[in-house]
Amino acid sequence: MSNGPNYMPFMYFFMMPFAFLDWESAKIAFGLLNIILFLATVFLLYVAGVPRLFLWFISVLVLFGYTYGNVIGNAQSAIIVGFGVALAYSFRHKPWIMVIGLSLVCVKHSFALPILFGFFLCGYYKEVFGSALIAFGFVCLFGLKVGASPIEVLHLLSQVNAQVYLDGRSLGGPSDLMSLSQKLFGTPYSMISLVIVLVYVSFVVLVWRFKPKTHKVVAASIILSLLTLPHLGYDHYMLFIAICLASLSCKYEKVVLYMVVLALFLWRGEKIFKPLFDRLNPDVSIHWAMNMGVVFCVCVVVLFALALYGLILDTRKHKC
Repeated sequence: MSNGPNYMPFMYFFMMPFAFLDWESAKIAFGLLNIILFLATVFLLYVAGVPRLFLWFISVLVLFGYTYGNVIGNAQSAIIVGFGVALAYSFRHKPWIMVIGLSLVCVKHSFALPILFGFFLCGYYKEVFGSALIAFGFVCLFGLKVGASPIEVLHLLSQVNAQVYLDGRSLGGPSDLMSLSQKLFGTPYSMISLVIVLVYVSFVVLVWRFKPKTHKVVAASIILSLLTLPHLGYDHYMLFIAICLASLSCKYEKVVLYMVVLALFLWRGEKIFKPLFDRLNPDVSIHWAMNMGVVFCVCVVVLFALALYGLILDTRKHKC
């Protein structure tokens, strides 16, 4: 029901069937769709080889965490994106199905760009190019619908939340570099942007140098997105996908266990730590998904960076 260009054009077409329902029915249908996609995601991850008991354990954790219900309650797209990643990875040897999966990832550009980049670095050039063409096709269709050229539509996408970020009171998300820039300098584009560029360059160099397995690169690309681009708390659902993919090496691998602890902090921290923060700052309204402050943002950025480089640099063969 937003009037702003807050999503990729594909998202509007994906959501179009819900527009034929009344408001209450649309909410119920969207909730049911997300439940089905979550169950399908679990099945795809099981088929991909994630250890069964570990998969059930992580699935239960995310179900009872902050993010799962928040994604559905706020009609967000993380479960859709997660299903797309699971579909693309599980059918990476079937190009057309992989293209469909990667196209679903394109409902949200802050996930699409790093994740498609990860698959590209793994050598899936045609599939990434095909999904990008589909995404651009929806850009063109959206342009026809609103009477704008594809260039104008892409320009609109570059203005997502621009007015909000120009507001000095804007705090951004809780745990990414662009939001940290917003908190420190009042704009998402500052000297911290150079750090983001360096992170992406190092990602490319390390993948090229150490050649990690595909599942680790894709898991790392999810962390790369959460680390560098604006996200609110509900997008931390994607840690579920990253953990499951990372566990394909070994569920007891140190970096996997580290990511589980990090996910638990972000999924359950609202219940455990928020009351403490409220007592420490009684005059500040703390919202776990947004205004956790500069110190919190710096700490989580560092934690994400450790997960990112831990996944890429640990190329040892593990016995489970």
